[in-house]
Amino acid sequence: MTKPEEVKNNQCERDLTESKQLFKVVFENSPSAITVTDSQERIVAWNAMAEKMLGMDRDDLFNQHISFLYPPEEWKRIRSMNIRNKGMLSNITTKIICKKGHLLDVSASVSVLKDATGKIIGSIGILNDITHEKRVEAQMKESENKLRIILDNSAAAITMTDEKERIISWNSFAEQMLGMGPKDMLHRSVSSLYPPEEWKAIRQENIRQSGFKHHMETKVIRKDGSIIDVDLSVNILKDERGHVIGSVGMLQDITERKRSQEMILQAKLAAEEANSAKSVFLAKMSHEVRTPMNAIIGMIDLTLDTTLNEEQQDNLKVAKDAADNLLSLINDILDLSRAQAGKVVIEEIEINVPDVVKNVCKGLMVLARNKGVDVVWSIDPRIPHLLVGDPVRLRQVLVNLINNAIKFTHKGKVQVNVMTKSLTDKDCQLEFEIIDSGIGIPPKNLPKIFDVFTDAHNVTARRYGGTGLGLAICKKIVEMMRGSIEVDSKEGIGSTFRFSIIFGYKAELFAKTRTTEKTATGAPSQMPPELQNLRILLAEDNTVNQRIATRILEKLGWKITCVGNGQEVLNILNDQTFDVILMDDNMPQLSGIETTQVIRREEKQTGLHVPIIAMTANAMAGDKERYLATGMDGYVSKPIDRNLLYEEIVNLVSQRLKN
Repeated sequence: MTKPEEVKNNQCERDLTESKQLFKVVFENSPSAITVTDSQERIVAWNAMAEKMLGMDRDDLFNQHISFLYPPEEWKRIRSMNIRNKGMLSNITTKIICKKGHLLDVSASVSVLKDATGKIIGSIGILNDITHEKRVEAQMKESENKLRIILDNSAAAITMTDEKERIISWNSFAEQMLGMGPKDMLHRSVSSLYPPEEWKAIRQENIRQSGFKHHMETKVIRKDGSIIDVDLSVNILKDERGHVIGSVGMLQDITERKRSQEMILQAKLAAEEANSAKSVFLAKMSHEVRTPMNAIIGMIDLTLDTTLNEEQQDNLKVAKDAADNLLSLINDILDLSRAQAGKVVIEEIEINVPDVVKNVCKGLMVLARNKGVDVVWSIDPRIPHLLVGDPVRLRQVLVNLINNAIKFTHKGKVQVNVMTKSLTDKDCQLEFEIIDSGIGIPPKNLPKIFDVFTDAHNVTARRYGGTGLGLAICKKIVEMMRGSIEVDSKEGIGSTFRFSIIFGYKAELFAKTRTTEKTATGAPSQMPPELQNLRILLAEDNTVNQRIATRILEKLGWKITCVGNGQEVLNILNDQTFDVILMDDNMPQLSGIETTQVIRREEKQTGLHVPIIAMTANAMAGDKERYLATGMDGYVSKPIDRNLLYEEIVNLVSQRLKN
């Protein structure tokens, strides 16, 4: 029978055997290199991973002092850690020398072995290769250094906050922009950088919920208390669970940009104010010049209608030409001002382009023949009979260009060509050519020929007359009619002005035939009975203008009554009736507009309606529309064109009689 002591001893032996076997398995299969030293620090045992890591075998390792594995400086550092007294050290980052002499980064842990009496009998060292970790760490440090270099050299202030919105990191530009140092920045609440109202506006953007907000204009407070304008971009940082852990803010100083924008705005406002002042000046000067021009041209026309000797007629014709040229200058200046301000209105009405071209050419033939120059034209028969465009503006461009061609041509001819460039269901593009055999244009002047008041214009204006504005006006009008204009010229041979315009086109208009053609009426040769003996009230405060208008209208047998202001108009209407009222605007007591408004209010009670024609020196863009909007029925600008005045009166009175 086995004794209990024997059973106990047998169990201890089995446990010891199992323990040794387990240690051997762990020792041999450990992923770490393990070395065992004796009391003299000589290597007495090691595992397979140690041989693999070090590239050594038994001959290299057995009975070697453990120090041979370490570079001298590393062994000295490890010795200084006093491991033998402490008994154990863990995760020492160091280097070891492999067989081929290269160094390996390792993490070393050492445990000192002692016997029952506490005497050191050896040690166990565990080595883990951390080359990859060190390489990753070096790369991370390199990336961090690069990132820091980028951040510190960025032209924007960058700040990083924690989950409590305290600043924990920033770049040097942030210190520079805010005038703060590290002590001012670290753990500072980011809200303290902003004026209260600006922070409130930032909060209202709900950036923590949306995750980001870019390019928000706001303000920040510098350390010295000054406030600067900034462009703010914010990105929220979250962990893998979606919890906010901080934010990154980028600030760009836009103080100078804002100041520049403000300067630009002020300059724009000043330019608009100057432009408005220019418009007011032009309107005022136009009115003031047109008033005496009306008297000059009117009196010349009236005198030319009388019996004169040949010398008197010649003198007055010269004066009339000069007055017409002056009026043309005024109109050119106003036209250019309107075009530059974008106030030229391009009409979209039916237009017979061939008729417009023929009429312009025929009208200028007299001028050309006086110089011994022929005007000939060629019109593409494929051009639709009716298009949609502005006949008045087309005529203006043609008159200007053909008149110039005649002016600068001393012999030969002026050729006008009109060709179809394209025709679609909606548009028709025509090309116009005005070819002359005149003096031509020097090459150096061609690039600026359509500019305003250039040296090229000054030279020709001194020799041939003119304002130098016509071509600039033509260019503006053509461009507004969806076209372009250009010139080819050879000095001493002649010039070709070529422009294209896109007209509207409707197929149903092609076969349409006009039943009536609008022509200048002139003074009616045979006045219908119902238009004879018209009673006309003339409201005009200038006595000279009264005399001119009266003498023009009395030639038709019409009875003219003159008053000097708006109040007199109202007074006389209480006692008399008139077929039409010619109303000046700038009159004392009551202006023409104010007087018209009173008349129209009273007519709402009586049911009557007397035609009122504005006859005024106000001829700026929009003046006609302004007068018609106040209740007037017609408009004639000064200086008075007698034919236009006759036509306006006849049309309005005839329309009234029909109704």
